[in-house]
Amino acid sequence: MFDTVQGGGAALERARAALRLAERRVGVQHRDQVVTLAPSAPAPLTELLPGGELPRGAVSAVLGSATLTTWLLGATQGEGWVAVVGWPDLGVVALAEAGVKLERVSHVPDVRGRGAAVMASLIDGFEIVVAGPRLQLTASERRRLTARARQHGAAVLSAQPWEGAAVTLDVEAASWSGPDHGDRWLREARHAVVRRSNADGAGRRFEVARDGTGAPTASTTAARAAAARLTG
Repeated sequence: MFDTVQGGGAALERARAALRLAERRVGVQHRDQVVTLAPSAPAPLTELLPGGELPRGAVSAVLGSATLTTWLLGATQGEGWVAVVGWPDLGVVALAEAGVKLERVSHVPDVRGRGAAVMASLIDGFEIVVAGPRLQLTASERRRLTARARQHGAAVLSAQPWEGAAVTLDVEAASWSGPDHGDRWLREARHAVVRRSNADGAGRRFEVARDGTGAPTASTTAARAAAARLTG
């Protein structure tokens, strides 16, 4: 016998009591085994992140997709202030479409060779600091900035590889649909993402999807397989 859990409540408990009574009457031994159904609603994009948010006092790296970076900012900014450094090609339209509050964003596209100093100053005062692809830092500078983020509790989001990152999201493939494959009017976007962190071992795979103008969502390969079994 299986108990299928879809939520709490008196009705569920009455059903379980009735089941146990019927089992006793026919001499069937009950074996508790709870099966939790996959959620019917899409999971928010924060499912990509351990704990559901950008780790504070640490670095997270998003590799291979400016779009995913902006989506994560929109999903995690809240009422915090964001600084973007060394990313001259990142437009305000992309940030606004991702749900980023532009009135709480500072954009420093050109650091004139003083990237480490600029980043250090911003880490002191901003909740989230984005290190863009044009930011040139040495390995020792990245280590010092990681220590500074830990000291001030800031979340650093890097668009380039970063040694010692707490979380790395590597976009292996992306597809776009709509006129001209989504170049003119985006209807759907899907990203295959591998998350690597201390808790993930060799990595955990996700699919990130955005349909039309809806919010992007994330699901693991295991969750998609379970949902397919339940609906198949």
